[in-house]
Amino acid sequence: MIRIKDITDFLDTTEMPYTFIGDSELTIHTYVSIENIAANLISWIKDEKKMQAIMGKVITNSLIVSLQFDTSSFEKANFIFCDNPKAMYFTILNQFFHEETKVEFISAASVVETRSIGKQVYIGHHCYIGPEVVISDNVRIENNVSIQGKVTIGKDTIIRSGAVIGTDGFGYFENTDGINVRVPHFGGVIIGEDVEIGANTCIDRGTLGDVEIGNHVKINNLCHIAHNVIIEDHVMIAALVNISGSVWIKKNVYISPAATIRNQVTIGANSLIGLGSVVVKDVEDNVVIVGVPGKKIRNHVGEK
Repeated sequence: MIRIKDITDFLDTTEMPYTFIGDSELTIHTYVSIENIAANLISWIKDEKKMQAIMGKVITNSLIVSLQFDTSSFEKANFIFCDNPKAMYFTILNQFFHEETKVEFISAASVVETRSIGKQVYIGHHCYIGPEVVISDNVRIENNVSIQGKVTIGKDTIIRSGAVIGTDGFGYFENTDGINVRVPHFGGVIIGEDVEIGANTCIDRGTLGDVEIGNHVKINNLCHIAHNVIIEDHVMIAALVNISGSVWIKKNVYISPAATIRNQVTIGANSLIGLGSVVVKDVEDNVVIVGVPGKKIRNHVGEK
């Protein structure tokens, strides 16, 4: 059990501004969605209109993380008000309820040929890690992962099961006999710090230079990232996204599920690519792109 005072004391050590009203000595047992809120539980809500979902519930002695609103209808309820309830709520959960064990482990069922392995590295079952791979501290590689060629993995990165990193890209040239001949790939893959690569995602290596994935990039399941791609820091890539060769994605871009990015395209910083969009030309900074082919519908402001 955790006192609300323990939570607010922790928040005081962060840079996240908030206001608390209620009983700081109340204890919280666990977390729930807002629809299941009850006594001694913590939840969050962003949209004041959705408060209707709990109007009929007894929320006495619960704790809700929320945007500021009129709480006169709620007696003996406890609220943490802030500008970004989602971020604050999951920051609290990570601190008090999420116990991720960091164990140094390499499965005997995996083939690990590299000797460049940092501290507190976890490598799951039935993986292949090639001799040129460099793994930094606190990296977690789950099961059935294949990493080959010149791949460098930054610290605190997670690679989910089934990912394939460092294979040749889809590059060919036509010879004088009209036969497609594979282009040799001499480059590698550089993965930054605090990156997450989802299950069954494939990342090709570069043709001459390296594929580069910046710090704090999050890539969902079943994505494909082709050769020569550059992804800058803080990019979010949702499931089933296909990024073709030599694409440059600048900082803070959000790419929605099932989007496709044509080769040689640049995606400007802070932009959002909509669900299922097909991007066939360069995208400027701070815009929203939707459709097939993708077109700008407005400037992009606010949370992705």
